[in-house]
Amino acid sequence: MLSLTVLRMLPVYLSLTGTGLKPSAKLFVGWFGPRGLASIVFAIIVLGSDLPNAQFLAMVVVCTVILSVVAHEMTANPPVNRFGR
Repeated sequence: MLSLTVLRMLPVYLSLTGTGLKPSAKLFVGWFGPRGLASIVFAIIVLGSDLPNAQFLAMVVVCTVILSVVAHEMTANPPVNRFGR
């Protein structure tokens, strides 16, 4: 759960320092910003290697990406509507 929230949002929030965005906008970008593609690429690299438990590691990535998609779908409307105003 931390990888979907704090560990994901904090670097994005910090990287937006000096942009003039409000804290709420930085949090919005951190929550809805780009994600997933790098995880899939890393999972493919792991599957192509001789690492022990490579299939298990790839399954963890798949579950994390699916959980991320579900969490973002469930929480999208209120902040998008508020941010749009």
